[in-house]
Amino acid sequence: MRIMLIAGNGMSKAMLSGAHSDSVDLSNLFSMGCDVSWPATGRPGFLSYEHCPNLWALGARQTTSGLSAYEVIEQIITAVNACCLADPSSLDDGIYIRAYKELVAYLRYLFVHYDSILQEEKFFDSVSPIGTLDWLLQAAEDQSISDIDVVSFNYDAFLERTFKAKEVKFSIPLLDELEDTKIRLHKPHGSITFCGNNAIDKSAFSINYENRFTEGGIDELVVKYDDLDQHFPLVGILPPAGESDRYRHRWIRQIWDRVIDVAKQLREDDLVVIYGLSYWHVDRKEIDLLLGQVSRKARVISVNPNPNPHFEAVCCSLFKSYHSYSSPKQLHRMIK
Repeated sequence: MRIMLIAGNGMSKAMLSGAHSDSVDLSNLFSMGCDVSWPATGRPGFLSYEHCPNLWALGARQTTSGLSAYEVIEQIITAVNACCLADPSSLDDGIYIRAYKELVAYLRYLFVHYDSILQEEKFFDSVSPIGTLDWLLQAAEDQSISDIDVVSFNYDAFLERTFKAKEVKFSIPLLDELEDTKIRLHKPHGSITFCGNNAIDKSAFSINYENRFTEGGIDELVVKYDDLDQHFPLVGILPPAGESDRYRHRWIRQIWDRVIDVAKQLREDDLVVIYGLSYWHVDRKEIDLLLGQVSRKARVISVNPNPNPHFEAVCCSLFKSYHSYSSPKQLHRMIK
C-alpha cells in the first residue's frame, strides 16, 4: 500500500499545540515581525517602515489582526498571480509588486526565526509533535506499506527536524535524495531549508526589487539545516497562495512535476491523508490539479477541526471513499 500525505499549515499548527512558546505564531504572519532580525545588522525590526515600506503601507504591522494580515497577503498574491501571466517588461513596479518582493524575503527570515526558537527550546526532541505524527511514524515501520510520499506546502522544517530527532530516514527528491527510504518529502512551495549553493556577506543584504519572478533550476539549490540565517541570493520559497505554474521559478516546476507523477501512481485502496489544508481560493487550482490525478477509488481522509465546506464538496465529488476527521487520533486505525 502507498500513502500520500498532503500537509498544510494546519498540520504545523497541530504539531505546535503542545509547545509552550508564545513567540511562534502560524496564524498571523505579521504578529512577530518586529522580533525578526534584519540580516545586515542583526537588529530586530525586519517588518518595519525602514525595511519593508511597501508592506507597511499596505497595513502589515505587528499589531495587525490575523484577519487583516490574511487580507493584505491575499491582495498581494492575487495581484502578483495576475501579473505573472503578463509580459514582465510591460509592468510598472508598483506597490503590490514591491510588497511581494518584501514578503518573500520577510517570510523566509520569519520562519528561520521560528526554527531557531524551537531548536533552542529543544521542541523537536520532545513528545509534543508526536501526537500529530505518531500514525505516520507507525506507517514508516509497517512492512505492508511500500511508499510514503509527503507533499508539504509549509515553509517550516517541523517535519524534517522531527524525523531527524526520531532517527527516521527520509529523502527529498531532486534535492537531497537517499536510496532505500520509504518516506519521500516534496515541498512544491519551497522551504527555509532550500538554500542557494553559495551564501554571501549578510552585511550586503537588501530586498531584491529587481527580481522579475524568474529563478534558477533545481541544481542551484541545496538542502541545509544549519546556519539558515545566512544571506542566500536565491530564495527557495514561493509566497502563500501562489500558484506555482504561474511563476517562472524552474525549481518549483520541477518539484511540482514530480508530485503529479507520484499522485498518478496511487491506486485502489491506497491512502491519501489531507492534513490541515485551508483550500484558500487563490491556491485551489493546484490542489484541484493534484487531487484530480489521484485514483477515484483511493481512500481519502481529511483532518481538519474547521474543514472548508467547499473542499468537502470537492472531495465528496471526486472520491467514493472520503472521510473527514477533526483530529488525527483515528489515523493509525486507517493504516490497514
